[in-house]
Amino acid sequence: MYFRKLSTLQLIIFLSLNAVIDLTGFASAEQITETKLDGSKIPSDQLMGVGALGRIEPRSRVIRVSHNAGVEGANLQKLFFQEGDLVKSEDILGLLADHSKRQADIEVAKANVKVLEAKLAVEKIAHAYNEKEHARYQSLIKTATASVSTADQKRLSFQQSQAIITQLQAEIASAKADQQVAEENLAKTVIKSPIAGTIIKVQARPGERITDKGLLEIADLTQLDVVAEVYEADLTKVHVGQTAEIQLIGYPTPYKAQVRELGFQVRKNDLNDTDPLADKDNRVIEVRLTLEDKAVTDLQHQIYRQVQTRIRP
Repeated sequence: MYFRKLSTLQLIIFLSLNAVIDLTGFASAEQITETKLDGSKIPSDQLMGVGALGRIEPRSRVIRVSHNAGVEGANLQKLFFQEGDLVKSEDILGLLADHSKRQADIEVAKANVKVLEAKLAVEKIAHAYNEKEHARYQSLIKTATASVSTADQKRLSFQQSQAIITQLQAEIASAKADQQVAEENLAKTVIKSPIAGTIIKVQARPGERITDKGLLEIADLTQLDVVAEVYEADLTKVHVGQTAEIQLIGYPTPYKAQVRELGFQVRKNDLNDTDPLADKDNRVIEVRLTLEDKAVTDLQHQIYRQVQTRIRP
């Protein structure tokens, strides 16, 4: 009986010693992995870096191109490019339905200006004659070789021609202003590309009304970014120039990236994790990372795709 009790006591002591040894060893290992050479501790979160959800975006951003016809909107008459086409800055993308009418308005305005300028030219000739006659009769009155009434008529003709010239000059200025307005209205019917890039989405076809979605979307796909939504508490660990890894589902090898810009606004997250237990209402700051060239070639057709981002410490 005594032997059995002694054996039980020894067993308890033996197990306790093993537990102490295991805990001591674990603590020593943890100290090694989180201790610098100078003996100072490295916080574990710095060792892990910063993880965040992100999305792929062109550096130029996706630009929505629309009309400038006002709140009433406009119908599309012609579309000169399709999805995937490359365009240059200021290339004409499309024409609105009232383009022909606006062009005709310009021709009418130009014709009106020409008519008024012709009238002005004729009136200037008449004015020059009336001016000479007025001056001649003024000198004749002094020598009593002309009547006062005739001199007055010459003076009146001279003044009338001067008034007509002034009126025509005002009408020409108004007609030129109308022509300028007509040209501006015509320009509103021509939709041009704001940048050089690729058409990535067409929102309206010829004959359709251009809605608030615009005519099309364009982007420069030669440079791609990852926009990472970093938790506001982690922003102090992120700096311009840090390297990162971008992981996409279905791609065995992550892509390299580098932090280029830190956002200025804290807001709610747009991207949500697939984990049902993940927080859906986090406060985040957008951080832009430049993707490596290889990624640009591979991911041009995956704009806005969600990715996993790991920013190295």
